[in-house]
Amino acid sequence: MTEGAPDPGSSDSSGPSGSSGPDDDAAATDGEAAPRDRVELGTPTSKPAQGLDVFYDQAISWRPCDDTGDGRGSDADRCGTVRVPVDYLAPRGETVEIALRKVPAANSKARKGTLFVNLGGPGASGLEFAMEARDFFSDDVREVWDVVGFDPRGIGESGGFACLRGRDLDAMYAADPTPDTKAEKAAAVSSRTARLDGCLARGGALARNMGSEQVARDLDIMRDAVGDAHLNYYGISYGTLIGALYGAQFPDRIGLMVIDSAVSPDYVAMDSATQDDVDGWAEGEAATVEEGLDAFLEDCVDQGDCALGDDVDAARTRLLTFLDRLDRKPLTSDAEGIPLLTEGWAVTAINAVLLYEDSWEDVDDALHVALEDGDGTDLVWTAMDAVMRDDDGSYVGGYEASHLPIHCADWPLDATSEMEPSRSVLVDHPVYAHLYGVVTDSCDGWVGTQRTNLILTVDATSPVLVLANERDLTTPPDGTREMGRGIFGSRFVLVDADGHGVYANGNDCADAIVDDYLARGLAPRNGELCDA
Repeated sequence: MTEGAPDPGSSDSSGPSGSSGPDDDAAATDGEAAPRDRVELGTPTSKPAQGLDVFYDQAISWRPCDDTGDGRGSDADRCGTVRVPVDYLAPRGETVEIALRKVPAANSKARKGTLFVNLGGPGASGLEFAMEARDFFSDDVREVWDVVGFDPRGIGESGGFACLRGRDLDAMYAADPTPDTKAEKAAAVSSRTARLDGCLARGGALARNMGSEQVARDLDIMRDAVGDAHLNYYGISYGTLIGALYGAQFPDRIGLMVIDSAVSPDYVAMDSATQDDVDGWAEGEAATVEEGLDAFLEDCVDQGDCALGDDVDAARTRLLTFLDRLDRKPLTSDAEGIPLLTEGWAVTAINAVLLYEDSWEDVDDALHVALEDGDGTDLVWTAMDAVMRDDDGSYVGGYEASHLPIHCADWPLDATSEMEPSRSVLVDHPVYAHLYGVVTDSCDGWVGTQRTNLILTVDATSPVLVLANERDLTTPPDGTREMGRGIFGSRFVLVDADGHGVYANGNDCADAIVDDYLARGLAPRNGELCDA
């Protein structure tokens, strides 16, 4: 059985020879509806790889979800599992059940099929995302699609395990982000290595097989299990890499696919990277970090009664002085399980302002308490919120506890993972040095799968929608453009907006483009712009 495909019509999407990339002349939307192309889905011809037939043709036993009585979901939601091999090179070996949650289409008669969703992380729970589907997607989209979220392998209810335990994460966030002495630097390296070793020991074969290429292969089994001939998919942030890698492996199975705020997909020549390369990347990242912090400081000063003063330059200096003071002498905290506001926990709290504008007021308030009363509790609480840590010491959502093996599998040639920016770069960019200058992950000793498609190319058989916000500090638009270039025939849309995530972020133009694409099978022209 196949999903209800969009009505056939003309489309200018094509493969490499006829595709246009995100650098083409852009067409802004100025109130007049821009032209749309009707999407055509071809007939898939790919078959399961040898030895995997047993995993296809599964029937999902959908059942009421266990949590609908606690107000987190709807009684209409259904939950189920699909079994996949832990190691696709040894399909007769261990298996793992992937947990899914379905939010049924509001109009069963208009139903087109299943829209799989993943909000990234890497390692975030798709089951949690599905619970928000009724609020996140428009009525038009919800009318015609079963929205299905899933916990990726090794995460949450899909064989989740304690890759990084609560105490490992507590130590990581509390650690000195500006190690100065030889002993401090050695301790930072030792801690990174210990985290990876512990994760591999606790996770076994599953930990070694958590890369996004494996998740993409799981998605194809899930697609088959729901009875769809094509994969229809909405991915945001790191979830875009899963969608793109699916397209690279199953190009004829791409249905309607939205790539929202993509990570930069390629690692070109990283195995021969030099210190100059590392410093160049750090300089670029530093500019983005400084811009994001200054936006917070400017707003803080403009609002009046800013904890850091009434001048942006002075506020920046006072913040860095405060962090240096915490490095020498942490403040006490009444937060459960975190008795001290170290420089590391303060940096964790302040990093929130780079990602979440709605955190600005809370961070300013917490800085008032820390600077004026010498009490670090409020800043610790702000940091805990940023990393989703509960008072009992548990970390919610999966990402913080589980991202490490995914990172190591997906970026196997990252020769820079153990290389720090030069001291001269850190001196010239003190904000970056305090907030992002030290590597927290290590893949030294990684023994698991490694991504094979390091330079992304997807010969898509139907146009993929690629979206970016112009001032996204989490996944800047250049990386999203890069992914769009690798997906031949994709349609890139740039939105004049702040924040991470284009859809449902307050821009009516962008929302209309996604709704037209998903609900009506209409793709925008490549290079379209959405004004603020």
